[in-house]
Amino acid sequence: MPGDGDAKEGNAQQPVQHGSSQTGKPKSRVKSKDAATAVKRRCVSTACIACRKRKSKCDGNTPTCAACASVYHTPCIYDPNSDHRRKGVYKQDIDNLRNRNTTLQTLIQAILNYDEKDVPELVRQIRSCEDLEEVAESILAREKESDRAVTGGVSTDEDGGQSNSDVPQFESELSGKMSELMLEGSVKYVGGTSNLIFLPTELTLEESDTFLEQGEQVDDPITSWTNVTKNKELIGHLLTMYFTWHYAYFTTLSKKLFYRDFVTGRPSQYCSSLLVNAMLALGCHFSSWPAARRDPRNSATAGDHFFKEAKRLILENDEHEKSKLCTVQALAIMSVREAGCGREGSGWVYSGMSFRMAYDLGLNVDATGLTPNTHTDEEIDARRITFWGCFLFDK
Repeated sequence: MPGDGDAKEGNAQQPVQHGSSQTGKPKSRVKSKDAATAVKRRCVSTACIACRKRKSKCDGNTPTCAACASVYHTPCIYDPNSDHRRKGVYKQDIDNLRNRNTTLQTLIQAILNYDEKDVPELVRQIRSCEDLEEVAESILAREKESDRAVTGGVSTDEDGGQSNSDVPQFESELSGKMSELMLEGSVKYVGGTSNLIFLPTELTLEESDTFLEQGEQVDDPITSWTNVTKNKELIGHLLTMYFTWHYAYFTTLSKKLFYRDFVTGRPSQYCSSLLVNAMLALGCHFSSWPAARRDPRNSATAGDHFFKEAKRLILENDEHEKSKLCTVQALAIMSVREAGCGREGSGWVYSGMSFRMAYDLGLNVDATGLTPNTHTDEEIDARRITFWGCFLFDK
């Protein structure tokens, strides 16, 4: 019968479909196992605290490892500092590096400080030795013996030790002489390699009367600063132009200290002929007065006559060789003026001279922390203003 045949065919087809569905599941399981075994367990340097306590394997997953999340259901916390097994090794490595660093520093300092005739022998010892620490120890022992020889004449107290009151304060004396040296009315800063640190203190703090020139009397203090003009009104006008239009944006000097010495006509570290002529040359660019120009009919010559006078003073008085606070300020102003006139190369020359002179004066050093501190509060303020002005000009 057709119906029976169809039923048989249907019954025959059902096992085939059923079998195919059963055989599909094991294949997926095999694939998942293969994928799991393909992923290697990664090495975990530090297990979580819970896995370390129960001594179980930790996969290092964050924020929670598989053991804490799925098996034990405990809080999972990672704390590398709590693993004390490696601290001993780390500490030993650090100590070894410190000892080696100390040894190398001792050897290098010895090579730098030894006399030329002793250096070859020291190098021979370093090359032929089995342990560098032994050479370093011998160097330190030699230095101690030399120190005893130097301090052999120092008086001792009742216990046989050295008296603190008689021991020379080498560190304080050396730091004071290394910090500052007063020459030609300006403080210079020298390093430990300079032989100037061996000058006596009373000489290093001596001011030069040739720079201050306080004994000279002038007829007209205002016009004594420049040879370009004797017109007091013009000088006052150009200074007003400078302080109005340029000083407010590029402050490089103390206006109060400048005017205090300007009206007296006496050169100081806050006012000089070079500085005044540089300021007048720059002030000419903000003035419409015909006298502000070298050629009254040519605006491109504004300030050229005062700038020429400033250059003459630099060459004739060797201003570039004498580091002074007012010279730093004048050179910075001259660099701005040259750059503003389109002569950038000349501007960089003057700015470079100004910056190097500023470092020679130690304007980059905080004067409040010096021992002994010979600067007044107004001088410290003027030094800070000048160094800040150099920074602005450099930008």
